This record gives sequence, structure tokens and C-alpha cells, in this order.
Amino acid sequence: MNPGSGIPGNEKVRKDRKEWLLLLLSLLLAFIVWLIHSLSLQYSVFLEYRVTLSTSIEGRSRTATSEDILIIRGRSEGYYILRQRIGRLKNLTVTVLPANVTYKDGDIFTVDCETIKSNIVEALGGNVDLEFIVSESLDFNLPEVTSKRVPVVPKASIVFDGQYMPVGDIELRPDSVDIYGDARLLGTIDSVFTETIARSGVDGPIQGLCGIVPIRRVEYSEDNIYYSMNVVRYIEESMNVPVTATGVPENKELIILPSSVTLKYRRIFSGIQYAPENFVLSVDYNDFIRTMDSELVPKLVSMPEGVLSWEMSPRYVDCILLENSGRER
Repeated sequence: MNPGSGIPGNEKVRKDRKEWLLLLLSLLLAFIVWLIHSLSLQYSVFLEYRVTLSTSIEGRSRTATSEDILIIRGRSEGYYILRQRIGRLKNLTVTVLPANVTYKDGDIFTVDCETIKSNIVEALGGNVDLEFIVSESLDFNLPEVTSKRVPVVPKASIVFDGQYMPVGDIELRPDSVDIYGDARLLGTIDSVFTETIARSGVDGPIQGLCGIVPIRRVEYSEDNIYYSMNVVRYIEESMNVPVTATGVPENKELIILPSSVTLKYRRIFSGIQYAPENFVLSVDYNDFIRTMDSELVPKLVSMPEGVLSWEMSPRYVDCILLENSGRER
């Protein structure tokens, strides 16, 4: 114990350390409060952007990114300014009418920044209050391209809830798009695919928007495709349905064995009751003569509305041709 202090030496060290720690924490807290306050304030600063042009000049590429840098002065919160100045230059996509894009030379087109001021403001959103534009113009390389129209093919991974199934295929609008690019490259493309439409637990009609799977150096006339699919609740039933013969000459008879098959089907859920006479299963005499095969697959010629899918057992029936005299052929 130090003379006159009344406090052991190690306890005094711990006390001093605790006081320093509290002081550092207080300073850190004060700094954080100051930083949050400072970043929430508005500042007028110069900002730089890499600009991607989106336009629709016939026979030319629809998008291009300028090598020039767009410089503006505007007011924004400190948070936004800090994000803008960390890392790479942020990209700004500006949609411009062809009338505001001027041909310069070769594949180079130029855009006057003041002319497209409203487009720049729109691209900035509500993040920046634009004060003025420093850059005078931006150049873009828009090479010549050809185009062709191709169908859009849906790509889907859909899991239906119990006793629900689709009625028909997925419908797309539009069901085809114009693609733009090098003629040789376009010659290898017959269709394009949607991004995977993934849904689970589906128990009713679905709809939405999906993108198109990108192809390198190819541009599309549409960014998104609207899709829809009708989904209904179904019930599963089965019944014995007689098989008839059609097209048999008057002096002949076509014997069918078995004379009926089991038809298993799914139909839209409702209180309506179906009977065997609601279905018409038949084999055609001309098919029998043409193939000279005793086994034929009955065709479901008629069925009630609301039947979604069906299968029969057995799949084949035996056919025996008799003359009216009773002799077997």
C-alpha cells in the first residue's frame, strides 16, 4: 500500500484505466453522433457518373456506354455523396429520344447534355437536386445492327398445391420480340427464353412480369414479358366407357375386344356428375384396313367440357373383322 493513499497500487491502475476507457467511449460516441448528423445534412458538390444511353435509332445499337464522364453539380445528403465517392464510378442510365441524338462520324453519335437535362434529372431520381451540368456533350458508339423477330419461350419451375393443375400452357405477352445484333450472330438464334418463373404452393391463377435471359452482344425490343397461367382445382374420377367402331361397311362387322375400357380423367372441380354416355371412344375401320393390325388405340372423339387430362386402360383393343356371312377375316 502506498503511504498516505489508502488505495493499493494495482487498484489505482485499474481505476485510471477505467476512467480512460470511459473517456474513449465518450469520444467515440460523440464522433458517431457528429458523423450521423453531418451525413444527414445537404451539401452542394460536384458529382461524376458513367453514362449509359438507351435510345431507338433504326438500324443502330439500342444501348451504349460513353467513354466520357458526366460531371454535374448538385445538392444531396452526405450519405449519398459518400456512397458515390467510394469505389468505382456509378452508372447512370439515360433514356433519350432519337431526335435528341446527333450523328457525328462513323458509328459515333453525340448528345448535348443541356438538351437532355430533364432526362438526367429523371435518371438521378430524388437523390440529387441538379444545380447545373458541367459537361457539354457526351459521345456514344452506336454500331449498325440488323434485327429479326423470334418467339419467346417460357422457362418455368412451378409447384402446384394438392389437387391443383394448369389449364393450358403459360401465356406470354408479347409472345415474340425483336432482337438486334450482328447478322451472323442473329442467324444462330431461333428463340429466346424467359428467366425462370419460379412459384410454389400454387392454388389459383398466376401472373406477373419476368425478364428475358440475356445473350451477349444481343439487344431486345422488350425488357420484360408479362406471363399468366390459369390454374384450377381438379377431381380425379374413372369409369368404364364403351368403344364403338366407325366407318364400317354394311356388309362387314368389326368386333372390339374388350368392348369397353377404363377411362381415368381429371376434371375441373364442380358438382356436375359425368356418365359413360358423356364420352365417345371409337376406332376407325379405315385405320384397321390401312394398318392391317388387329390392335388399335381408341380415340377419344368427344368428352364433356372441363376435362383436363385423361388416360385409358387398356391402351389397345383387339379388332376382329367379320363378313356378314359370319366368316372371320
